[in-house]
Amino acid sequence: MIIIDLSFLANYAPYIPTEIREIIGAILVFIVLLTFIPAFIAYLIFKIVGLSGFKRLFSYEKRDSIAHNMHPLPKLIFVLFVSIGVAMANEFATLVFLIVLTIFVWLLSNPSEDKMRLMLIIILTQWLMIAWGQSFLNPGYTRGGGLTAIYMFPTLLRKAFNLNFITLQGFYYGLFQGLRVVAALSAAIWLITTTHPSEIVYGLRTFRLPMEINFMIAVTFRSIPTILEKSSLVLAAERARGLKLTPTPTRNVFKMIWEAMRVIWVVLIAFIPVIIESIRAGRQLALAATTRAFRAYRERTYYRKIPFRKIDLVFMVIFLIGLILIITLPFLSYYLSLGIQI
Repeated sequence: MIIIDLSFLANYAPYIPTEIREIIGAILVFIVLLTFIPAFIAYLIFKIVGLSGFKRLFSYEKRDSIAHNMHPLPKLIFVLFVSIGVAMANEFATLVFLIVLTIFVWLLSNPSEDKMRLMLIIILTQWLMIAWGQSFLNPGYTRGGGLTAIYMFPTLLRKAFNLNFITLQGFYYGLFQGLRVVAALSAAIWLITTTHPSEIVYGLRTFRLPMEINFMIAVTFRSIPTILEKSSLVLAAERARGLKLTPTPTRNVFKMIWEAMRVIWVVLIAFIPVIIESIRAGRQLALAATTRAFRAYRERTYYRKIPFRKIDLVFMVIFLIGLILIITLPFLSYYLSLGIQI
């Protein structure tokens, strides 16, 4: 078990009662383990990827590939299949199978090296963050016997926040649960990267959803890179006015924490104009749709029809079979006592 020795605080404040020093030590542990580490990882992602990287990752990339030329309907069914699959899967092999499927469809899209690098950074960091959170937040793996404790929280934190241990089993469980996020996030990014927002609307009409919902989904996909671009402009404007967005290097632990909190606060304040600009852009989009007679007719016409080829039919049948199996197998196994686990 890891032991964090804070007895050195007595050298700086020998006249402070022991109970007060325990409270100070518990606050420091809370800040470092539960606040500073996630914030530091988020800061590293921001430094490595940057807002421009996020924009490139969540933007449609026009390329000549099987996935880009595929009809949007099989793509939507595939994302639905993976999303439902990761929610219902209980076996490690099933989650690995779904991840392999997402890797396969990525190979069909001929992605750029830059996009694959960005996606791997985002997915791996999200995976580790989930594992870290589950290692001390999941009650089933932080209490009881038979657990390998890595660290025991101070008494004050155990009483105030019901935090007991950071366990190795909780970390392993977090890695398993993180596979769900890896598969679902990979499939969603693949859809956004290989499908233009107008094509997503074209594919969604097959599900007979109201046009308002289809339009809302398409606008959501389209707004992600726009919001990231506005964020980049706001941060660049703040930097041009002398605002420092990076923490000052120091060996003092307290100053280091203060600098990290200052940067987080500055970034949060910077997103206020981003929200205002996003609301303004949404209002302009609504006015533009109104002037073009959006919802004037029950049936919408399309100036371009996307052909449904034989290869699209093959992919759609395969994904539909997988979707039906992953939905029905648990119920059939339960009622027919087949003992099949997915």
